[in-house]
Amino acid sequence: MSRFVKAEPGPRNSVIYTDDEGKRFMYSGGDRTWRNQNPGDLVPGEVSKRNQQIGTAGGFAVFPDYMTGHKALLDSLNSTYGDKGLSQMIEAFAPRHENQTNKYLHFLRKQTGVKDDRKIKNFTSAEFEKLWRVIELM
Repeated sequence: MSRFVKAEPGPRNSVIYTDDEGKRFMYSGGDRTWRNQNPGDLVPGEVSKRNQQIGTAGGFAVFPDYMTGHKALLDSLNSTYGDKGLSQMIEAFAPRHENQTNKYLHFLRKQTGVKDDRKIKNFTSAEFEKLWRVIELM
């Protein structure tokens, strides 16, 4: 089974993937998280690179498949935001100049049931799962 090894921006917000056999595929339509296989809308950086980022499109990292992008999100939540509470995390993860941060924080608190600013690394496994699921939903 072939695997995507490279990605680049295509026309009209599409993403052009190249597999290990040199074949090219275009992902168009849908939303950016789907086209980039990046369910956390992670930007390029250390976390993305160590999680097999294969390109960028629209300012966000592109991963070879959903599971790789999902693992990158989990890595980011643990390594980058683990010592932060939800309010600190959301300010950096979804900055005000790009998002409705207060609305996002309210939604996270409602969906996870976490009302305090306990560090993410201290969430129960159920709370952590709710957190990443909500982020992927957004």
